Amino acid sequence: MLTEFNFEKENQVVIVSLKLPSISDEENNNSIEELKLLSQTLGFAVKEIFVQKKDRIEPDYYIGKGKVEEIKLYLSDNNIDAVLFDSELTGVQERNLEKLLNTTIFGRTEVILHIFKKRARTNEAKLQVQLASYEYMLPRLRNMWDHFSRVEGGIGLRGGEGEKQLELDKRIIKNQISKIKEKLKKIDKQMSNRRKNREDTNLVSLVGYTNAGKTSLINLLAKTNLFAENMLFSTLDSTVRRVFINDNLTILLNDTVGFINKLPHGLVASFKSTLDEITNSKLILHIIDGSSHSIKNNIQSVNKVLEEIDALNIPTIRVFNKIDLLNNGISDIMEEKTENDIFISVKKKIGIEELKEKINKFFE
Repeated sequence: MLTEFNFEKENQVVIVSLKLPSISDEENNNSIEELKLLSQTLGFAVKEIFVQKKDRIEPDYYIGKGKVEEIKLYLSDNNIDAVLFDSELTGVQERNLEKLLNTTIFGRTEVILHIFKKRARTNEAKLQVQLASYEYMLPRLRNMWDHFSRVEGGIGLRGGEGEKQLELDKRIIKNQISKIKEKLKKIDKQMSNRRKNREDTNLVSLVGYTNAGKTSLINLLAKTNLFAENMLFSTLDSTVRRVFINDNLTILLNDTVGFINKLPHGLVASFKSTLDEITNSKLILHIIDGSSHSIKNNIQSVNKVLEEIDALNIPTIRVFNKIDLLNNGISDIMEEKTENDIFISVKKKIGIEELKEKINKFFE
């Protein structure tokens, strides 16, 4: 469904970023660093980063033609397998860039989709990723035809027959989208029934930026061994575990997919049934990586998704994790600290009892 690519070998890639006036240098650098982490999750080795400062996005190539030529020259002198753009590209931009650079092009959204595809374990998660992939692919079909044509040495879409095939493929994909949505509706109905059964329970949802330590925290509190890895998007599936807080309180703790800056809206929509579990919560624990250099941006990214799913009004405790790796960036947050904030380290088991006390106090 997505761009065909051999992810089994270590691929060498370059990253391209467009710095617009509305974006600060810090925001742009953080976004590039995040794309580097995303690319490493796919086994990519980043060999070079190209940054162009422009007043606007170029409709044909996203960046200026001169910068594209500069990248082309670099590619001719180096063994590069793909070019990653730190933004979502239009189908036209992808097609033009692939033709001019003669290599595989990935926009940020497609990189995230490939990671989700790699991480999906349950049938529901796989269906959600398929849906997001098909909806991403639909407006880019012509570009994908050209991509396969270039890879196979063919002649691409030509004349009426090619257009007919393109329309046929569109119908097939739309049909697949409808089928997947129907399957997800059935799953959502089952999930909805489960949520109704939990209405009188103390459901607490963990939300946070990807790799903030949500799954590690649920493993510690619930004494379970869920898959947790120091890697982006190690958790895609919503997991609920019973957690004993004290003699008077037991809660259901819901682990959710991690959020990220520039998370494609299509992915949020595709993971609706998973994220709906959050809206049924009585309390949210917003897990924040205290060692991150992008704390404020990460908080904003999470709040943006919570707003999309109408969950911003749910009582929330902000939990700053990894305080054993604390850096000076936390001082900005310390100035805004409220009584609903707590600092912990899951790894060192610091502040866990205090967190339990806060949860208990909420449900008293």
